[in-house]
Amino acid sequence: MRIASTIRNVGFWTIDTIKGGNIKKHYQDILHVMDDPFSKKSTENRNNLLDKLLEHSTKTVPFYSPYKQVNFKKLPIISKDLILNNFDDFKSNKFKANELHKVSTSGSTGIPFLLFIDQNKRNRNIADTLFFFKKVGYNIGDRLYYFRLWNGERKSELRRILQNIVKVNISKMTDDFVKDLLNELRKDHSSKCVIAIASSLETLCKYIDKNNLKNINVNIKSFIANSEALSDYTKESIEKHFNATIVSRYSNEEQGIIAQQKPDNNNYFQINWASYFVEIIHMDEDIPTKLGEMGRIVVTDLFNYSMPLIRYDTGDIGVMELINNEPVLTKVEGRKMDLIYDATGDLISSYSVYPVMDEYNHLIKQYQFIQIGKKEYLIKLNIDQEFTHKEKLIKKFKDILGSDAEITIELVNEIPELSSGKRKKVMNTSIQNYA
Repeated sequence: MRIASTIRNVGFWTIDTIKGGNIKKHYQDILHVMDDPFSKKSTENRNNLLDKLLEHSTKTVPFYSPYKQVNFKKLPIISKDLILNNFDDFKSNKFKANELHKVSTSGSTGIPFLLFIDQNKRNRNIADTLFFFKKVGYNIGDRLYYFRLWNGERKSELRRILQNIVKVNISKMTDDFVKDLLNELRKDHSSKCVIAIASSLETLCKYIDKNNLKNINVNIKSFIANSEALSDYTKESIEKHFNATIVSRYSNEEQGIIAQQKPDNNNYFQINWASYFVEIIHMDEDIPTKLGEMGRIVVTDLFNYSMPLIRYDTGDIGVMELINNEPVLTKVEGRKMDLIYDATGDLISSYSVYPVMDEYNHLIKQYQFIQIGKKEYLIKLNIDQEFTHKEKLIKKFKDILGSDAEITIELVNEIPELSSGKRKKVMNTSIQNYA
């Protein structure tokens, strides 16, 4: 199996060399920058990329033409809505339509979104992917199990085989599905990695715990959880059952891999300073937050020249701090629209929900915590048996939300998936009350 992986690896880089070696050039650049992101050389490189992007954008992109000679920090923060409502104004006139590639999001955390990237940006994304996979022990050509909702895969079958990707469709993760998946993983004796929507890994772990399975022995080197918050239960269960490293990745479809946890320290996300400039901006004003304060994650893509996303509000919330003199993300909390507030109107971390619910993981198949009013909260539980801990659960949440919080528990047969395959564990359907 190792020989097959080596052949695939050589084949991939041979094809890249024939095409001019552009992916390898990007990969080498990422290696050099990420080795010391804030060295003099790396900082100069990033500033140079930013200057070139701004010059290109003000000359060729209608939206940015009024901002010639404007300082980067004075440029407007842009949103998905702004781009959609002024779509053509964000397109560079330097590119022809047949030179571009479409990138789209499902709209599962907001509204559907489509934009274009040029070939150089596409090559950069591939190089970023290879770099961050390498961090967890995966090399191009190794077996990669990809857990997601597969609806019309565009990757050619030849390229999929060359890269050795096994598609795992998580649309219905029933007990029988998980049983068959574990059997398939056991039969596959190759060394492999898994990238998955976090909730699908939780479902996998709950099946193992429920059936008291021992000696899983599937030879998985590492896991990458993406798209959703990784709970402590899932992290600890993966490490226990599979004896494998697991890290969380922060990325989006419209830009790429923005940050990823380190295998040896997953208390924070290392930012991809080689390809992006990341800011944390105040929740209500377009000014930077202080280190350690929660704010909006705003990202400038240094490589998409066809539709530059400069100071793009991702819609996500995070906290930046300095660790070893490097700015990192210590929290990535998901969409602004899903922030929750206590009964007095103070913002609280959505992560405060997970430890409370983790106590009942052995009983609950799925759950969803929803703020439905200023003081009203609904907890949906998908459970196979009678739940006898309602009063205890409500008390624990009142300790967090306030004594006058009104909490209702509802038993359901299923927590519906979004179109992306995600299941939101925390939602706020009354966010307009805090505008």
